[in-house]
Amino acid sequence: MEKMIQKSVRIPGSLVEYVDSQPGADFSKKLVGILTEYKNGEIERKLILQRYDEQIEERRKRLDTLMQKVNSASRIARRLDAFFDELDAANPYLQ
Repeated sequence: MEKMIQKSVRIPGSLVEYVDSQPGADFSKKLVGILTEYKNGEIERKLILQRYDEQIEERRKRLDTLMQKVNSASRIARRLDAFFDELDAANPYLQ
């Protein structure tokens, strides 16, 4: 077991009530339990955030690809419109 260090701290009454409401034999063990759970959860939270960042980056890349395809399709549509306008102008008898 890790060496215990005695500290004196001042904390608000609402936090004392919260610590006292936790499972454990005494205030110190309850507080240590809360801090240990928070510390262990911090690693998991960092991994979750890293996964979210990776998903965001992947979706940005997909969005960029889709935007490039939309822009390409838009250019093609404009060229087709211009082509048909030229056809209509070149042969007024087809109208």
